[in-house]
Amino acid sequence: MIRGSLAVCAFCFAVPAAAQSLVVVEARGINLEVGSRLDEARQVKLPAGGKLVVVRTDGVVISLRGPHDGQLRSQAPPRQGAGRALASLVASRNDRANRVGAVRSGSNAAPLPSPWMIDVTRPGERCLVEGAPIVWWREDSATNETFSLAPIDRSWTARFRFAAGESTHAVAELSDIEGTKAFFIEDNEREYSIRVHLIPQTVSEPAVLAGWMIEKGCIQQADSLLASLPTSSEQESDDVS
Repeated sequence: MIRGSLAVCAFCFAVPAAAQSLVVVEARGINLEVGSRLDEARQVKLPAGGKLVVVRTDGVVISLRGPHDGQLRSQAPPRQGAGRALASLVASRNDRANRVGAVRSGSNAAPLPSPWMIDVTRPGERCLVEGAPIVWWREDSATNETFSLAPIDRSWTARFRFAAGESTHAVAELSDIEGTKAFFIEDNEREYSIRVHLIPQTVSEPAVLAGWMIEKGCIQQADSLLASLPTSSEQESDDVS
């Protein structure tokens, strides 16, 4: 569990209800684009086997499965104040980490210097903004280290090397690696898989990004995002009391 998260940036979650919208994270069986925005009052009809996942601007994730016919807001919990909204987001993070497992979620992994770095030393889910370069990261930079990267079908292999003292290594944009979103990573001792979930560039609200990362299982990155937000003295005093 992340400690001190309840002291995070109240204003990032304090969005007027009238200005709030829902951002589409996943859509199946319905003609909606990932990253598009919906009003909570929208009527949604999902066929059997359909699925719609949206995240509210306070970070609350709403997941619907077909058959379904009704307003989106009918499936949403009531809106809360900034402190409770963040507490709910942290609770969702902990629940998701428990379901995914500590290894794949990275809930017990070393803290990332930036939420957009990808820890190359462990398996699991990763989140990346569309069109952004991949920045691989390792915690231990004491030695030279080489990693091999291959898609699931092993149709090609790429290698990259960290020199002693280097903790990051930037590579080409994801599209330049043939649009691959799932990789095998191999170091000198083991092989494991990493899956990348792309987030549209139009999504920028911290609470939405955190909710999206949590939903996709990118817990290590969500922790880094929450920790990087400016703190609120009001929230800190509430936390102490």
